[in-house]
Amino acid sequence: MQVERDCTLPGHPEVFVIGDLMALDKLPGLAEVAMQSGRHVAATIVRRLDGDTSARPFRYVDLGSLAAVSRGYAVGQRGRAHVSGVAGWLVWLFVHLTFLTGFKNRGSALAYWTISFFGRSRGERTITQRQVFARRALRERDAQSE
Repeated sequence: MQVERDCTLPGHPEVFVIGDLMALDKLPGLAEVAMQSGRHVAATIVRRLDGDTSARPFRYVDLGSLAAVSRGYAVGQRGRAHVSGVAGWLVWLFVHLTFLTGFKNRGSALAYWTISFFGRSRGERTITQRQVFARRALRERDAQSE
């Protein structure tokens, strides 16, 4: 949705749109855009509650991009600097832990990632309808053979 420079809807200065839903200057649909626009809008709301009704434009600062490609391998770029492989994965891990709020969240995420990394298991598996039907068919077959 196209927004004004201050992340408000055109004609509705009381409505803000941030993150993936906003269209402004062809900004990418990334978490960093959502976090920065959220901080901008929060500061705007606080200023409005304090009586300052001036509209300040949102300015996105590109902090770079990181992507985990596989277990122990990631790629990253900030300006002309590039990182990849295990070093990229360690940077990815550090950045993601840094942006989590609270020591408990950081500790539990790190513990979970460590168990997943060394245990080769994934707790976030999805149960599909196909799996449900297959298991039901196996149970029925086993019941008939008894």
